[in-house]
Amino acid sequence: MKKYIRITPAVIISLFFIQDIMSANTTKWSVSSPDQKVLLSIEKGQDNTLSYHIEYDKKTAVEPSRLGVIMNGTDIGKSPVFISASKPREIKEDYELKVGKQLSTTDHCMEKTLSFKDKSGLTFDIVMRAYNDGAAFRYAFTGKDNKIHTIQNELTEFAVPTNGKAWIFPYMLNDRQRISYEEYAECEIPIRSKSKQESGWAFPMLFNTNGLWMLITEAEIDGNYPATHVDNSGKDNAYKIRFPEKEEAVYPNDKSEPASTLPWKSPWRSIIVGKDLNTIFTSQMVTHLNPRSVIEDQSWIKAGRSSWSWWSEKKVRSHNRQLKYADLSKEMTWEYMLIDAGWPNMKDGGTMEDVVKYANHAGIGVWLWYASNAGSEEKPNAIMANPVLRKEEMKRISQLGVKGIKVDFFDTDKQKAMKLYIDILKDAMDNHLMVNFHGATLPRGFERTFPHLLTMEAVKGAEGMGQQYRCDMAPAHHTILPFTRNVVGSMDYTPVILSIKNPGAKNPGIPRTSYAHQIALSVVFESGFQCFADNEQMYHSLPDKPKEFLKKVPCAWDESRLVSGYPGDHVIVLRRKGDQWYIAGISGKREKRKLSFTLPDEFRNKKLVLITDGANGTSFGNKTITVNGTVTVDLLEDGGFAGILQ
Repeated sequence: MKKYIRITPAVIISLFFIQDIMSANTTKWSVSSPDQKVLLSIEKGQDNTLSYHIEYDKKTAVEPSRLGVIMNGTDIGKSPVFISASKPREIKEDYELKVGKQLSTTDHCMEKTLSFKDKSGLTFDIVMRAYNDGAAFRYAFTGKDNKIHTIQNELTEFAVPTNGKAWIFPYMLNDRQRISYEEYAECEIPIRSKSKQESGWAFPMLFNTNGLWMLITEAEIDGNYPATHVDNSGKDNAYKIRFPEKEEAVYPNDKSEPASTLPWKSPWRSIIVGKDLNTIFTSQMVTHLNPRSVIEDQSWIKAGRSSWSWWSEKKVRSHNRQLKYADLSKEMTWEYMLIDAGWPNMKDGGTMEDVVKYANHAGIGVWLWYASNAGSEEKPNAIMANPVLRKEEMKRISQLGVKGIKVDFFDTDKQKAMKLYIDILKDAMDNHLMVNFHGATLPRGFERTFPHLLTMEAVKGAEGMGQQYRCDMAPAHHTILPFTRNVVGSMDYTPVILSIKNPGAKNPGIPRTSYAHQIALSVVFESGFQCFADNEQMYHSLPDKPKEFLKKVPCAWDESRLVSGYPGDHVIVLRRKGDQWYIAGISGKREKRKLSFTLPDEFRNKKLVLITDGANGTSFGNKTITVNGTVTVDLLEDGGFAGILQ
């Protein structure tokens, strides 16, 4: 005999009442990516603390990890009172960049905001975003007052599953107690290994774990928070946010902790994740997480390539030598030349102003080097750190016809330095000057908001090739950077060095990379201001085909793809400008080898016209291949190739 349950209006009302009670007592909140593969969840545990975890395609990317900050001496993530959760909101915004791996892009994600109140009555939000290629979250303090609040500790952790490998750069102070993100990565180390440096690890951090590839970094620095890094002080050696080191010599009397009035927000904690390295290579999440451009008329902002004398001869004080680099840029059809440190004392027949006049007459834009003067604001010659002097100087050089500035030696991640970056960018914007930050912090997406920022250093670049150890490290280092540092922003590596940096030195560094490897770096490394570092005689003497390649190769791209690669071993990339595809590959191995790869079907029957390794590392070969299945290229030790698809 069948039994039926009668559903009365009273029962229906009771069911809705029970559902509301369950919703009100919810202790777990989630948001999924538009394609439903990425899941970011936040939970209030039995111990009344907040944590998050991330899944990709039902695989754990980040295990349950602590959330919260110690603010004004109070742990606001401990026993917070839940107020509300917004409905998931779709963000889908197309925008254009002036530099990068793909200039036309779309910020597309799902966003959810959780609101809480701590024991002191302070209200705060946790903003959650899920992208198809990862997840991000940040803290936002929603009150409004003029009181200075201080965060003594950010408790955010990243509990990366330990069944895999990590590639991470140490966060290291140099012998002058300064930080510049110019170290080599620790490669294929156990996940959650402790750094040999007490100061911990730098962003970005690359992992291959649980069948996934993942890159952890941060995004959006607005001058109201220091840039951060991590150590292993989290639970079970999980990576935990760490503020700049107190010992950082710039602003030695300033605290490392963030301080601000309300409202206030932290940087985004950004986790890029996918099933393959192409997801990491192509991700633009860091720029997505930044505010839209503040510049309406961007016609004066132009990515470009530059000659540069400092690496090979450091004779920026010679007027006549600088004219040679203007001539080089004109011959090579490069847009710019860079006059580096020492130009105020230029001798030998003329001044910086004379060089600018000569270069502009030839159609070449000039960039000038400046020290940031961070920590020296009160000194009479602290041009970039003193607001009055900075504005006056920028106005002066802009009227001369200077196109950009290279600002060097920031040397700290403390909050005051972060504000200096923003102040320089704003004043440069007002004077139509493009910017290259050198001796700088890691890119965190500035270039979306301030598109006249064309590149930043934050890398162990070609400047160090005067030492043999650095020459020996370079080939493998080059194959790691496309999956780490260069993912998060344009990289001023200053590539294409073919000569010995200090040939007259007692122990000069002898390059390990082949000439073809160096030509390939013009495509493998992305930088909106691409400084070619070698001397003008070397570029003039190149054979026709590599010279023509360097004349035509772009530095800002409409599309980029990873063909093949593994950090420390090799990398092969495709990049497109307009209708023209470029390809380049490099090896990080000190052995002759064959690199085999398959291109997508759309390239079938096209011709690969390649510059390859020659008989030895200081010569070139040429090869034309019809794409029809697997392509194989022979490489020398630490070799490479570059070319176009016709």
